[in-house]
Amino acid sequence: MCHRARPLGATAGDFLTKPVAKGGLDLGTAGSSAVLLGVLVGLTGYAHTQERRSLAPSAALPPETGECDRATERAD
Repeated sequence: MCHRARPLGATAGDFLTKPVAKGGLDLGTAGSSAVLLGVLVGLTGYAHTQERRSLAPSAALPPETGECDRATERAD
């Protein structure tokens, strides 16, 4: 995977910094860094939200009946 990640990053960086006449967005170094930081923060937030959603249903289950509660139920 590492051999694919570097060229992809270099391609994205080139696209963001190249002049518009050469097919880029001409954001410069600071602009491209800001865009990549925004993507990183956005993806991290998305992953965090997905993890919290996957944990939420288990928290909604009713608590298990303990040993003390079972003894009370038998006495009733």
